[in-house]
Amino acid sequence: MNTIPITFKRTRIPYTIMGGERIDRIRKYVYPISIVLLTRKGRFYREAVLKDLAKYKNAEILCITASESSFDIEALHDKFPGVKFLLLKAGISVGEKLNIGIDEAKSPFVLAMWDDMKISSFNNLDMILKSGDLSGNLCTCPLLKGKKMQTVPSVMVPGFLNNELKVANWFPKEEEVPTIFPFDYTGIYNKEKFLISGGFDYTLTNPYWQKLDFGFRSYMWGETMLFTKKYSIQYLGNSYSEDSTPDESYKYFYLKNITVRFKRDKGVIPFSQFLKFIMHSDTGPLYAYQEFKKVKKWVRINRYRFKQDALRVIDLWDITE
Repeated sequence: MNTIPITFKRTRIPYTIMGGERIDRIRKYVYPISIVLLTRKGRFYREAVLKDLAKYKNAEILCITASESSFDIEALHDKFPGVKFLLLKAGISVGEKLNIGIDEAKSPFVLAMWDDMKISSFNNLDMILKSGDLSGNLCTCPLLKGKKMQTVPSVMVPGFLNNELKVANWFPKEEEVPTIFPFDYTGIYNKEKFLISGGFDYTLTNPYWQKLDFGFRSYMWGETMLFTKKYSIQYLGNSYSEDSTPDESYKYFYLKNITVRFKRDKGVIPFSQFLKFIMHSDTGPLYAYQEFKKVKKWVRINRYRFKQDALRVIDLWDITE
């Protein structure tokens, strides 16, 4: 069993940095925002997206990619010397890549996006940076558009249906609607709040449960994530779809979030939750108890960081069955 990270720590994964050095040496002040570009399989849009981002002079650009593609990165580095390329080994979860990118970024706000996305308007991005609207949120999520400019249902809304947790994708209609996590990891993160929150748990390798764990933990610890129409991002290819199939990551998401109860001024896991967990566990009683004990210890260490539990978080959306 992997140990659950207690607080944000610099990555245990070694990585190589290419480029960006000249910009770091000559710049006298911090950019208002850093852009962390995550890479998917294939390179259909990457160069065009980097070319578009390189025109924007108000951001530090970091591109996270696999070290196996270093030959391609050398060519891109020659074309975009101001971009900082972070080369990581394959098999690292998206959340851990983003942890590394946000930790490496020098700006107070970090926009995470993919190399098959395009920022619709840099002017709108400048306006939201100047407005001060970003300071209070851990993450401010954009209006997402598909390749045919259709709105993507990207507001993630949790609720219980027949005592089971369900998360629905809503079409954004109003301004500053809460979302339980940033769809496709995309949004502007407040770096300080992100680091304090612990970032994404690298022990959860499934992207869906990793994001949901990050979202519930952040809300339970007093943070918020809101959708805004003040800036938008468009998919250049097919838009992303979530895979919510329960797996090993779901088990730890459930233990770390759904079993917690907020009592008096702290978070606790009642022993009665172990009985519910073992009834649905796919492991034997001894191993299930070890898993439960590990998470219970994590909750105890962080008990005073809890401001509410998952049941109260879900009430923020005021949804009835």
